[in-house]
Amino acid sequence: MANILIVTRGLPSLVYPGVELARRLAAAGHCVTVAGDPDDRRLVEHHALAFLPLEPGGYEEFLKTDHSVPRLTRLMNVRRRRGLASESLGMRGFVEAVRGVRADLLLINGEMHEHIITASGAGMRVALLNSFVSIWRQPGVPPPHHVARPGTGWRGTRAGMSLLWGALRVRKWWRVWHDRCLRIGCDHTSVLRKLSREVGFDFAREIDASQWLIPFTYRRLPALTLHALEFEFPHRPPDHVRYVGPMVLESRLDRRPEPVDMARLDAVIARRFAGGGRRTLIYAAFGSVLSTDLQFLRHLVRIVAERPAWDLVISLSNGIAPSSLAPLPERVHVFSWLPQLHVLAHTDVAVTHGGINTIDECVVHGVPVLVYCGGQTDMAGTTSRVVHHGIGLAGDRRRDGPAEIRGHVDRLIEEPVFHENLRGLRRRYAAYVQDRVAERAVESLLGGLAERDRVHADQGPGRPRKTP
Repeated sequence: MANILIVTRGLPSLVYPGVELARRLAAAGHCVTVAGDPDDRRLVEHHALAFLPLEPGGYEEFLKTDHSVPRLTRLMNVRRRRGLASESLGMRGFVEAVRGVRADLLLINGEMHEHIITASGAGMRVALLNSFVSIWRQPGVPPPHHVARPGTGWRGTRAGMSLLWGALRVRKWWRVWHDRCLRIGCDHTSVLRKLSREVGFDFAREIDASQWLIPFTYRRLPALTLHALEFEFPHRPPDHVRYVGPMVLESRLDRRPEPVDMARLDAVIARRFAGGGRRTLIYAAFGSVLSTDLQFLRHLVRIVAERPAWDLVISLSNGIAPSSLAPLPERVHVFSWLPQLHVLAHTDVAVTHGGINTIDECVVHGVPVLVYCGGQTDMAGTTSRVVHHGIGLAGDRRRDGPAEIRGHVDRLIEEPVFHENLRGLRRRYAAYVQDRVAERAVESLLGGLAERDRVHADQGPGRPRKTP
């Protein structure tokens, strides 16, 4: 069995899948350590996993200090400033900590570029964890920040999708140069180039700026996508990409609502089957960082007016105060925060923002979704895939009022095709777990990387590795 280090940090939507993958690998007999922010220790250790705290990076602090220096002085000292910026990334301590783990393989969140570059440059075996829908430019797949669907409208044509990818390439090029000028040579990409030279990472050869991820991804590093290929538009993934299925972490140590709120929620759930009837429970949530507006929430509150058998539960994720929506109809229940998986287990329809992890959780629980896209990261691409696979509907936040929202929910409740499609996709999700796809993919990586290292050793010494 192998020593495996999983490196991830950030929002719960990034941390939970990493911990679930770690949990499965540990159950398969591997020795797994999770590296993350100190606040994640309790969650990781709850699953009997070793924890390695990551030092906070100092790059943002460097930028604040650097911004206070006169522009001409900054321009005349670009080289020295880049050195300070590279040092602020804090990678020396990372390498020392990782070497203490003696990991055979590092699985690193694909957006943690300084960690990826440093570990690769130090000669460690690295693979990426992708938390988005397909970020790679492949035939039949539009970029994931668009709601384009293959075969629908001009954007869904081969030429239309090519134009969308081309526009993205221009946008990325402009952003790189804008940041370079704005930061006067100490933008993140320039600093990562500097770090690459320090650690012996071949930036020009390994970096791929033509794909969706900003600013770049990697040409040759293997990648594990933590979602189901069956949720994608039909396509063949790149050879270095493996889909290993959704990573839904059931035991999260979520903070519980206040006792009075939990009692309110339990009463709503208990009432669903009271009196011999069956009430419909609609759950609305818009991410750990609230991605909606007050006007839309007010429209949502009004949808229960003409449906006496409906209850609506709204989680505001601490984004705004529940009192902002007062007064509330009798069958609308607003909370600052709710344990999502617990609510989904009793939900008939979910109204959400299009976050891929929420969509995966809805599929696992067999809940059809009404998506009002939050417009962030890959939410548009997730929304288009929901519609493509017939597991939900997409609304238009700018145009839909209570009547339109109510009509969408009616369809999701009454039309059996959504539940039929969900059952089929849910079976495919379950097969990833039953067939141990993630575990076998990681074990295949371990074997393949070991063979690559053996071949390189047989060919003689290459470029020397450096330590930052």
